[in-house]
Amino acid sequence: MDKPLGPENFRARAHAIVAEKKKTKAASNGAAHIRMFNPADWEGKTAPPRKWIVTSYIPDGTVTLLYADGGTGKSYLKLQLAVARAVAREWIGLLPDPGRTLVLSTEDDLNEMWRRIEGMLPFFGVRMADLGDIRLVDLAGENSVLGLLSKGVIEPTPMYQALDEFMSGFEPGLVCLDVLADLFSGEENNRPQVTQFVGLLKRLCRKHHCAILLLAQPSVAGMNSGTGTSGSTGWNNSGRSRLYFQRVKTSEGGEPNKNLRTFEGKKANYSEIGGKFDVEWKDGLFRRVIGPLGLDKLAAEAKADDVFLTLLKRFNAQGRIAGVKHGTSYAPALFESQPDRQGITKAQFSAAMERLLKDNKIRIDETGPKSRRSQTLVPIDD
Repeated sequence: MDKPLGPENFRARAHAIVAEKKKTKAASNGAAHIRMFNPADWEGKTAPPRKWIVTSYIPDGTVTLLYADGGTGKSYLKLQLAVARAVAREWIGLLPDPGRTLVLSTEDDLNEMWRRIEGMLPFFGVRMADLGDIRLVDLAGENSVLGLLSKGVIEPTPMYQALDEFMSGFEPGLVCLDVLADLFSGEENNRPQVTQFVGLLKRLCRKHHCAILLLAQPSVAGMNSGTGTSGSTGWNNSGRSRLYFQRVKTSEGGEPNKNLRTFEGKKANYSEIGGKFDVEWKDGLFRRVIGPLGLDKLAAEAKADDVFLTLLKRFNAQGRIAGVKHGTSYAPALFESQPDRQGITKAQFSAAMERLLKDNKIRIDETGPKSRRSQTLVPIDD
């Protein structure tokens, strides 16, 4: 192609491909193409260095899966990555490789993507005119399937071929596909079908020398287990890298800050797994958290819980009352006075007490005669 196929013509090209197929059937002898190499030819040569879109998180030349529950902000995250690459700036505290990015969206239409990108510009200190290395494709409400189940095999669709043609003209270094559920028509739990679909995407990566970031939603089981996956293990096995973007939860299941998210590498075939860190939604985009807002806060809470339980067990063993009522036997106040409190304050002990009661790790027992009952806290054995 002499020039990129414009996003406004993307759907039209897919329809044209269908028409062309009806008129002409390509001849094929059914022979498979096998790439064969002799490693002896590498004698005296050095293997090419590995390339990354985002070091340790998104490798170049293959498929990375980004899982996040609906409403978490993964669509913002991918647009923010596209902008960061276009203007050679940081992305949630990471430095992506600058270059062209193609964003295909089946959920957010063009106007929504426009509004979101516009809100990010002040942070980057750039103008819309600086984003010439981005292309947006709006497939909201359209038949956007790239891999169609046909006679038990996942086959490329006209939309897949239109994407292939567009990539040939635009030559993106990264293609963001949002979202998996609208792009794959096979069975999510069928490993062969999953492997075939990811294989179609890898074919695009190999042909166009680019990376693909495939956005998907985890299952309830995946969220509860912390794996962040959904469907067949084929998704995890076929993708060379897998990322998980999730809300930060307290031990009670609540959110200490509804703007907090955790970004984490869950799988990496080509390096050590990318580290886990927190980001915060602020002023139209996500920013790396500096300070005890996210995981540090949760770690502090876990420490307070552990120290509370340790001191409570000692008080119980000594026959000393540590209760929930304010007064001389109020557990948080008593524990704050202990030399081995490890810096935990009364307020932190109070919050720990409430967490432990809610999680059924401690209980309130009544002791003493009926005329003068007193309440004391007791650990609940697992």
